[in-house]
Amino acid sequence: MKFTEHRDSNILSVKKYQPGLVKINETDVHGSCFLNQHELVTDWSCRTLDELSEDLLQEVFSLRPEVIILGTGERQTFPAPKLFAFCTQNGIGLEVMDNAAACRTYNVLTTEDREVALALIMEPAAD
Repeated sequence: MKFTEHRDSNILSVKKYQPGLVKINETDVHGSCFLNQHELVTDWSCRTLDELSEDLLQEVFSLRPEVIILGTGERQTFPAPKLFAFCTQNGIGLEVMDNAAACRTYNVLTTEDREVALALIMEPAAD
C-alpha cells in the first residue's frame, strides 16, 4: 500500500506499508518501531501484542504524544484493559487498529499538526 506525500519533508511520515515493512520517509523498517513527527525509534522490543507492557508504552510516552496510534499487526487485536487504563492515567489516548489503518491514521493526524505517536508491532515471520 502506497501513501501520499506529506507536505513538509522534515516531518516523519509513512510512505509505504506492507506486511513486514514500513517505509518512514527514506528509511525501511522491518521490525517493531514507534515514531512521531520528529523522531523514529526502530528498535522497539515489542514483538507481539502479548509482550506489550507498561514499560514498553512508557518508551512511547517519551515522545510526549496526546494519542498513541497502536498498530497490532495485520489484524486489529486489543491489548489488555489495564494498558488502556495506564495510558488514560498518564493523560494519553490509545487507539488500536491494524498496521495499515494505523499508518494511514497517523499520516492524517500529522497533517493536522497533532501530537501523535505511531507504534507498530511487526511480528516476526513464522519459520
